[in-house]
Amino acid sequence: MTRTRTLATTTTSLLAAGGLALLALVVPAGAATAAAVPIDLYAVAGLTTFPTGGQSVKVWGYATTNTAATAPGGPTLVVNQGDTVTITLHNQLTVATSLLIGGQAMVPDRAGAAPAGTKAYTFTADRPGTYLYEAGLIPGAEYQVSMGLYGALVVRPAAAGQAYDAASTSYDDEAVLVLSEIDPTLNNAANPAVFDMRKYAPRYFLVNGKAYPNTAPIPTAAGHTVLLRYLNAGNQYHSMAVLGAHQSVIALDGSPLTYASRYVADTFGPGQTADALVTAPSSAVDATLSVYDASFVQHNSALAGAGGMLTFLDVTGSGGGSATGPVPSAVTFAAGVLTAHLDGSTTGGTAIQGAEFYLDSMAGPGTAMTASDLAFDSTTEDVTAAASVPSGHHILYVRGQDALGSWGVLSSVLVNGGDGSGPATTFPTLSPSPTNGTAAVTLHATGDDSASGGSNIVAAEYFLDTAGADGSGAAMTVNLAAPVASLDAVIPASTVGTLTEGIHTVLIHAKDATGAWGASASTELKLDTTAPTAAGLSANPSPNNGTLSFNGGTPSVRVVAATLTDPESNGVTGTISGAEVFLDTVGANGTGIVLSASDGIFNTATEAGYAEVPLSTVVLLGEGAHTVFVHGRDSAGNWGPVSSTVLLIDKTRPTISGAAASPSPTQGARTVTLTATAADTASAISRVEWFTGTDPGPGKATATTLTATGPTTATATATIPSDSWNEGTTTLTLRARDAAGNWSTTTTTTVSVTAPLAFSTFAN
Repeated sequence: MTRTRTLATTTTSLLAAGGLALLALVVPAGAATAAAVPIDLYAVAGLTTFPTGGQSVKVWGYATTNTAATAPGGPTLVVNQGDTVTITLHNQLTVATSLLIGGQAMVPDRAGAAPAGTKAYTFTADRPGTYLYEAGLIPGAEYQVSMGLYGALVVRPAAAGQAYDAASTSYDDEAVLVLSEIDPTLNNAANPAVFDMRKYAPRYFLVNGKAYPNTAPIPTAAGHTVLLRYLNAGNQYHSMAVLGAHQSVIALDGSPLTYASRYVADTFGPGQTADALVTAPSSAVDATLSVYDASFVQHNSALAGAGGMLTFLDVTGSGGGSATGPVPSAVTFAAGVLTAHLDGSTTGGTAIQGAEFYLDSMAGPGTAMTASDLAFDSTTEDVTAAASVPSGHHILYVRGQDALGSWGVLSSVLVNGGDGSGPATTFPTLSPSPTNGTAAVTLHATGDDSASGGSNIVAAEYFLDTAGADGSGAAMTVNLAAPVASLDAVIPASTVGTLTEGIHTVLIHAKDATGAWGASASTELKLDTTAPTAAGLSANPSPNNGTLSFNGGTPSVRVVAATLTDPESNGVTGTISGAEVFLDTVGANGTGIVLSASDGIFNTATEAGYAEVPLSTVVLLGEGAHTVFVHGRDSAGNWGPVSSTVLLIDKTRPTISGAAASPSPTQGARTVTLTATAADTASAISRVEWFTGTDPGPGKATATTLTATGPTTATATATIPSDSWNEGTTTLTLRARDAAGNWSTTTTTTVSVTAPLAFSTFAN
């Protein structure tokens, strides 16, 4: 048998999915040809109110006329494959905005329409599928989609009753489900354009601009195949599930899959679309299947009860029930009592004779409910029953029966079951730890009741070392009345400072809304009051006249601490976290020259370190011995006592005296021995050198041999070849340098160069 689709069926099922208007309608397969389709969209502002007790927030949206928005989002646009579509955007907002139509071949609009302006967008709908249209890419408009500027575009193939060209994508009913979120802080901001989207924190989760219980159900019949067109217009990932049925995902982002994938829940990201087929069950009773975000955001901000991204597939005509039975509404569950209202006045007008409920599934017999007035004798009845619901999330289904024996459709409510135990406390942390007790310590943990009843966390407390009676500890702040909440406290320095050095246990636990305290979690507070030590100090080069750099590299004096150690005390030891250097005078902790770790990072209990003292600082120091102080800091914040070494500053030139050369006259000697005495007031003599003729510059002449005669004196000697010298007088020039880098002035001595004596006698 060939299934045919009518225009009326398609239109009705899309409207039932959430009341989104259809702007362009299709005709039966074979009768339609590509056409020019003009569409007007108005970007408008307005106000929406969430379910009872919820907030009223400002929203933006799209409309077909210039009327205020009553919910975020826009109408569903439906066109045929091959149509040339022109959308004229009328901007009724106070800021510029543009339009982006996903999956369509068109140049992105980076300018948009100014306030009160218009902009036309034309494209050819050349591929069937489900697509998202939304606020576009103009600068500074990243917040506009989250304000509500989004909607669905459906492009139909030539074959009626199919989502795509393949027969495997056939369906009986369809529904458009546009998913989104609302952060009231953004929407109610005086100027949303300055909102930091990194702080976006949604509190309401919507299907077609509505949060449950205001979402519209999706009607279908037993055995029908339903096409669910998911569009994620939000900022978060959503994992959409159908409780009680499998989904076959046939396309993603308007692109059909070669092989359909069967899922219980399909996760897709912001801006993505997915098409899924669901077959309604042909069971012995009517069914209501939940369509919901399986990541469990079924709540409206901090309000009690179910809400959020939840709607239902209402399956009728399966054989065991009757569409003429009473209609249930106002299904609620509180304190173990299930209540509902039954109305048979519009479905036959006969008196209601019974009611029943099911937990999670319709398998087996239902549990009878009673009339609140103790008698089933009217076409409208309030019904009630005690219901025992296990811990966790569950669904209660309610239906009524009229005097003709007809069972009506099911209605349901998502509930949290009994909460028999307190919340778990996880991930306790302390900062700082270790600590030295001079500053407050921040305590953080997470309270989690999601696996032990799902009740809100309402209180938390901590104890030091020994747990007391429930409720007698130091109170912690609970950031949110929710099943999972942040627990925070500050342990004051006045408390930490009275503890003895060592390891202390901090115990934390939380209480849920039922009054149950959970088990304690613990973490260690390490109190370390023992300071680190510094040893093996040196300052190099020393002595120094302000010009000598360490190892000939960076123009500085290097101060080295060979060992910085944080000793263990009372079972606690920290790591070295820093160190510093002072010259002559010790300043306030943390104000000295930074000492760096030799291995690049301070992260162990024993470290070596170094610091570079610039020569520009050293040269300003006066002559004499200067004390270099070093001390370290541990991870608890303790600064240790200073250790010291000496940097000697010597800017006075050494002297050189007693220069003599022998023999003189040489009488043909092949070598001459040069001697001199060098002396300094503070530093050792490091070099004496000599030259003849032109001065090659300090440090470039010929070095002598030095023999120290005292801490700051030395004798210089040199054996100098003289056989190449011309007869006459040769001048030898000497100079000395001390260890601080100071050069003496030059001094000279002369040598009389003569021929050998034998040659002189022969000549006479």
